[in-house]
Amino acid sequence: MTFREDDSRTRERTLGNNLNWLRRFAVTLLKRHPIQDIIRAKMIRCQMNPRVLIEVLTNQQL
Repeated sequence: MTFREDDSRTRERTLGNNLNWLRRFAVTLLKRHPIQDIIRAKMIRCQMNPRVLIEVLTNQQL
């Protein structure tokens, strides 16, 4: 439960589906990044360091 999905209160079905797709896409990007760490730690690294965020989004080492 990386993104606290249980706390999400979306009322429209299409919005919920879109958010679910976006969450799965983000987890896929984080898994593909070569840093050997858990997903939560990678998320924190992306929040703390914009360079790591760019690396995750572009799938390239800077």
